[in-house]
Amino acid sequence: MLQPNLTRSVPLLRTLVALQKYSPKSVVCQGNLLCLKRATHSYNSNNRNEILEAALKYVTHHGWSENSLRHATRQLGFSDACLAMFKHGGVEIALHYDKALNQKFHEKLSEEAALNSSLSTPEFLKYAIKSRLESQVEYFEQWAEALALIMDPKVAPLASRQFAHLIDDILLFSGDKSTSINWYTKRATIAAVYGMTELYMLQDKSADFADSWNFLDRRINELDTIVSNCKGLEENICNAGDISKAAFVIARNMLQNR
Repeated sequence: MLQPNLTRSVPLLRTLVALQKYSPKSVVCQGNLLCLKRATHSYNSNNRNEILEAALKYVTHHGWSENSLRHATRQLGFSDACLAMFKHGGVEIALHYDKALNQKFHEKLSEEAALNSSLSTPEFLKYAIKSRLESQVEYFEQWAEALALIMDPKVAPLASRQFAHLIDDILLFSGDKSTSINWYTKRATIAAVYGMTELYMLQDKSADFADSWNFLDRRINELDTIVSNCKGLEENICNAGDISKAAFVIARNMLQNR
């Protein structure tokens, strides 16, 4: 059972995230830069990614936790001192996994660009959102925990940037080239659809998540109506505060129509 606050807050947070502008920033690892592998090899960013990747195999038993990081560190022959490099703890495994899935998703859409060009916008959106969500199935049982962890204010900015880049990719490969304020409305709406479908999927007991994909179909079919109803807001969206208000209106309306 999902936490009640998670059920309501994730779609709203996802929507707000989509309305922000983020400039790429490198993630600077902080901690013990003298961490050694078997006391002979200096620690570097490749070792960090190696630990995070190795930690994934322990998530099913230990969750997105420091315990999973510790198991991975020891498996690779690193000192436990390396754990100091992961200042946010086990949630960094979830962030690493999410980023890796986003990269694979971007590559997939790039490779399929010519093929997907024949799809209508609603067809593409259904395909893209479903494909990205299906890529998380390997850690389906642990994903609710991951969503709760990435809402922590300490890591939410990084998680938000990653999600914003995902929504940008979906819009880009859908062929959308909007430059007006309408772009924000579309971005927020797609983010809300993605967030709600993600939560629905976590509670879905149907075969192959059939109910989730039907839920997604209904939300996508509502997009034209929702965007149309939001056009009146666009004239008044001139600053960050107004944009945030619009985001809550969009997500709230979609939640009420579940």
